[in-house]
Amino acid sequence: MTLFLQILVMIFSAVVDIWLFCLFAQIKHGKLDWLLLLAFEAVLSVALSNFQTYSSLIYETGLEILLFCGYFYLLKKAGRFRQLLGAGLLFGIISLVIQLSMKVLVSLLPLPSYFYFDALMNLLPLAALALLIWQRQRITSLLTDVNSGILVSLLAYLYFVCCAIGAYILDDKKPTEVVLLFFFLLIFQAIFLAVIYREIVHIQRQLLDQQKQEALARQKQLLVKENEQLKEYADYLDRNEDELRRFKHDYQNILLSLKVSAEKGGSQALVEELEKYTSSQFDQKALRKYPDVNHVKIPELKSIAIAKLAKLYNEKIDYSFGCEPEISQIPQTNLLDLVRIIGIAFDNAIEASQQLEALGGQRRVEAMYYQEGGDFEFMIRNRIGGPVADSDQLAQAGYTTKEAHAGLGLANVKEIVSQHDEQMLLDYGPEDGWFNFSLTLLPENVEEEI
Repeated sequence: MTLFLQILVMIFSAVVDIWLFCLFAQIKHGKLDWLLLLAFEAVLSVALSNFQTYSSLIYETGLEILLFCGYFYLLKKAGRFRQLLGAGLLFGIISLVIQLSMKVLVSLLPLPSYFYFDALMNLLPLAALALLIWQRQRITSLLTDVNSGILVSLLAYLYFVCCAIGAYILDDKKPTEVVLLFFFLLIFQAIFLAVIYREIVHIQRQLLDQQKQEALARQKQLLVKENEQLKEYADYLDRNEDELRRFKHDYQNILLSLKVSAEKGGSQALVEELEKYTSSQFDQKALRKYPDVNHVKIPELKSIAIAKLAKLYNEKIDYSFGCEPEISQIPQTNLLDLVRIIGIAFDNAIEASQQLEALGGQRRVEAMYYQEGGDFEFMIRNRIGGPVADSDQLAQAGYTTKEAHAGLGLANVKEIVSQHDEQMLLDYGPEDGWFNFSLTLLPENVEEEI
């Protein structure tokens, strides 16, 4: 091979190494980065050119890994070290495996080193490059997921195995049987590591699923316990709320008649005493603590309404709740998902009201259950004090305007609704100083009728 072709091959190899590293490490590189790295690669190639042995490739790949990781992690502060190291080990393993594969082909096919034969041999790295480009998304996802530490450790082990086998069979003329033995040993090592990685990931997922199931079981037990307490309280309210309203109405009528009689008789002191007694006996807000909740006959919907209205009352937030007409049946759905959505919507309204109070605004939350034509609708709105992000930004996981908050509320709602997208209709957004949230639950046969 002429000197010109050697230089072209060297430049092409350096460009491919840098490009593959940046591709798998997901790093955006500029022109200056290209120039500096190519200059380092040139110095490295010249420094190792005197060895003229296959072992120089092992030194070169090792130094390239250190160079790329050090440059981007220490100087550019780009990317995570684990991902950078994984990308470097990956292209190092590929380079060594390609050279080992060529050694095997030469051992099996002892053809003269003609130009066309060299060109044919160069198809091997091109084929490997095409395969890597095809699987690049899969590779980058493996280098960034929760099990990336395991993968990088296995890649490091495989890289040192490649170096050890390469140092033994590449330089000296070994019998074909020895070359094949070590090459297949390397292949078996790679397959074994792949199996180990898969089993470790499988075990981790099983443990994670088990932890999730245990957490869900604990949450379910807690919800059942709270639900029983709330149902007991709700039954009490059902028995007493209507009677209390009638008593209040009759008492006010009696008070009015006494007031008129007292005024005619000139008994002003009696009037003042009656009004004072009335004020001490009737707390208007307490009487309206759970308005219309007795019209909700579905225990899960009633329980979440009672819990959130009690929270609004305790936070001293002005609120209203309506349920007309009486709701005893809704379209069949996963009630736990529906309760989760309602709870998140209430919590968001309460937290927004707390923020509004800090800004000196007037807090107000209005919510209602509504039913018409077989569907069920939940609506809630709260006053807001300023501009609000657009709907897409609000629904992004992690977006929040609250300090030390995960920002998962609306993102969780959208994820739940997406699982019932043919039955649930979601709408939310700011309007005229209010933030409106609406969820409509449609009967399951609506889509078929349409």
